[in-house]
Amino acid sequence: MRRKLFTLRRKIIKRILPESKTPKTVETLYQSNDYLDAYSQHTDMRVAEDPHEAVGGFWDEIGLGQFNFLVSEGLLPEHRLLDIGCGTLRGGRHFIQYLNDTHYCGIDISSKAIEYSHQLVQQEGLSAKQPRLILSQSKDLKFNEFEGEVFDFVLAQSVFTHLMPQHIEECLANVGKIMNAKTLFFFTFNQGEAFTQTGVKDFRYPFSFFQSLADQYGFILEDRSHDYKHRRGQHMARLKKRGP
Repeated sequence: MRRKLFTLRRKIIKRILPESKTPKTVETLYQSNDYLDAYSQHTDMRVAEDPHEAVGGFWDEIGLGQFNFLVSEGLLPEHRLLDIGCGTLRGGRHFIQYLNDTHYCGIDISSKAIEYSHQLVQQEGLSAKQPRLILSQSKDLKFNEFEGEVFDFVLAQSVFTHLMPQHIEECLANVGKIMNAKTLFFFTFNQGEAFTQTGVKDFRYPFSFFQSLADQYGFILEDRSHDYKHRRGQHMARLKKRGP
């Protein structure tokens, strides 16, 4: 009921306040800043408005969907998971509850998302699980925050859908540092016949783009979309290190 009232109030406010009252349009934000700086600020604004819609909505459905998918792919409580772009823990809350203490780690470039995530952990009685929630100060995908660490599973849900080619290449060039021969890295993407920007923070990629990067950086790539049904039609892929 509280959720419905909050959504109704937000819709009413949008009708009452003219667009000119907004101090910065989203377009201006992206035009005036480095892309990732703009994206983090934009996410902060969206989290302040609605923490569930800020990460794409379908809070229960998509959150539970990504959790169930990784469990079906072999995720066990004793495994260590890195959740890249964890947002406001749409999926993270399920992983935290399932995994052993300290075995969940989420990282995001949005300070408001991490702030809300800490609050959600307390609200849902998950503090004893001791999840690590990290604000990426560098806003890059070099994984220097995890020097010497190795994860069993890595997830980037609804991350590459909002990143430019150079950001994705940076990720694949460096993610091997936190992987071993058994680590599985799952990521979603919006598929297109060619690289296309469809909005200020929305991108489509052909599967061949990821295949080329996988070949370049020593990974085996597999399309797992047939086993992962996403409400917004995102595709799922899996990377693992190529053997010697």
